[in-house]
Order: sequence, then structure tokens, then C-alpha cells
Amino acid sequence: MQNSSKILCFGELLLHFAPDSEGKWFNELSLKIYVGGAEYNVTAALSQWENSVKLLTALPENFMGNQLEFQLKNKGIEVLAEKTQGRIGTFYLSSDGDMQNASVVYDRFPSVFTQSDFENFSDDEIFSEVKWLHISTITPALSDHAFRKCLHIMKEARVRNITVSLDLNYRALLWQNQNPHKIKELMPFVNVLMGNIWSVEQFLNIPIEYELNGNFDDENLLKQAGKTALEIRKQFPNVEKIANTFRFTNGEKVNYFATLFADEQLLVSEQYNSDKIEERVGSGDSFMAALIHGILKGNPEQKILEDAAKVAFKKLFVKGDTIDESINIEKL
Repeated sequence: MQNSSKILCFGELLLHFAPDSEGKWFNELSLKIYVGGAEYNVTAALSQWENSVKLLTALPENFMGNQLEFQLKNKGIEVLAEKTQGRIGTFYLSSDGDMQNASVVYDRFPSVFTQSDFENFSDDEIFSEVKWLHISTITPALSDHAFRKCLHIMKEARVRNITVSLDLNYRALLWQNQNPHKIKELMPFVNVLMGNIWSVEQFLNIPIEYELNGNFDDENLLKQAGKTALEIRKQFPNVEKIANTFRFTNGEKVNYFATLFADEQLLVSEQYNSDKIEERVGSGDSFMAALIHGILKGNPEQKILEDAAKVAFKKLFVKGDTIDESINIEKL
């Protein structure tokens, strides 16, 4: 019997160019570059917290691809990389920009990931020692091959009794020419779901029925979170846990909290707020990583939620796409 110990993530590795929003980079001829991508961000956090992780991705067959693979392995990440001639995908976003709106500029079509057919590795290679599979809804949006690979490995994970998590992170720019409701095809294989009531509406067509006033302290947010979770459980009974993150920004100010629906009960985290944040990218990915970490450790549901919310809030003050050593989930 194989030793099931690894968390597998499938997604695109990206370079994040982060020019300052004032345009000083032009005169200084210098701008920050981070390594990112939703699934990589989750993988990097889990590895930092001493989980055994594996990333299925695509890398260019050149010095850039070799350097990235070397650096990931140095971080303790096992890399299964489809390698072809081409380029790595990129995006441009300043630290005060938000991935969920038009301030992000994608340059990822074509890339080695969007062009890959993902046929280099067998299912046995992909799932060797794997106990958990994680994907975000960014990956199936990137190409037909990527969507089919997501569907295939999620089905295969079910056959192998591997837990599957899905992050419903909605990116309008990636879905503008296709129907986001095709994500419903993936849902029968999902055990742990993360997102928010608005992304659930976009992907799963489960409507927001309560009138919301746009404030973080609106009681109807929790009512809707519970109602949405019950409808998800009704349509997709294999989904055991449903997490929602609520981040309300007003200029530089932020209010943040999260919920977790588990055992037919809606749990609510502590609320966090700050007059200023440093970084908007990667907070949701760090929440997802903390959720996976807590579930696999067998922590109580409320602790899983509180740790994930605290990690995600702390990430708002860490530059770049991934967490750093300042966020140790065992010392929160």
C-alpha cells in the first residue's frame, strides 16, 4: 500500500511584475518581480508549514524554467513539470491593485501552460503518495486541455479516495469569452470548497437572495452564507466543508472575516480590520492553504477557521504573492 502523505496542486506558475502605482519604476528602470499563481501560492505556504507537497504544472524548456524548477525544489516542493518550448505566463499588478478587478493585466496567452496537453505524466506518477488534491477555478479557465485535465484528475482522485478541494476564485478577465457555469461539471468530485457568496453565484448559479447593503457588518451576509452553503450541499452532497471569505475595502481600509459551514453548522471567525494594507494578492490562497493544513492536522472546525482567517489577514501585510517566515501557522 502506498504511503499517502502529499498534497498535490495543479496550476500555472506565473511571474508577477509589480510596478509601483506612481510610475517611478520607469525612471528607476526597476520593478519588483514575484513568483505567483494561485495553486503555487497554496503549495508554497503548505511547504513552509512542513507539509509534503507536489505541484503539477508546465515550465518552459529553457534557463528560466530550469531556474524556477531548481528554486521550487529548494523550497521542498516536488515538481511535475510538463516541459515545452515557449514562455512562462505573466501578469502586471501593483501592490495596491486587486486581482479581482480590471487593474490586473494578464499576459498568459499563449504560455507553456495554456498550450500544454498535460500528457507527459501518468496518473500513477501524478498521484504517487498523494492524499489531497487542490485546484482553483483559474486553472480550468485557461484552456480546454487544462479544463479536461482538471476534470480527469478530480475524477481519478475520487476513485483513489483522495480528498479534493476547489477554490472558486472568480477572475472576470479569464471568463469573459466562456461560460463559468461549466465549473458545475467539476463539483461532484469536490469535498472542500472555498470562495464567497458572489463567486458561488457566478460559477454555480446559486443566487444571492437576501438584500445586502455592502457593509461588512450586514447581518444578511451570514444569513446568505448559510443559505448558499445549504444549497451547495443539496446540489453537491459530497461537499463536506464550505468556506467563505469576506473582505471589504474602502480606500486603504479593510475589514475582514470568514465563515466555515461544516457538520450542518455555520461557524464565524473573529473580525479583523486595519486602516492600511500592504498587499492584496495571495490572501485567499493563504486562507486555502491554512484550511487544508488545519483539516489534515485534524484540528477542531472553529480552530481551522480562526487560523485560516488570521493567516489570510496577516498576508495583507506581506509584499508579494506568497507568505513569508513571519506567518507561522503553528505560532499564531
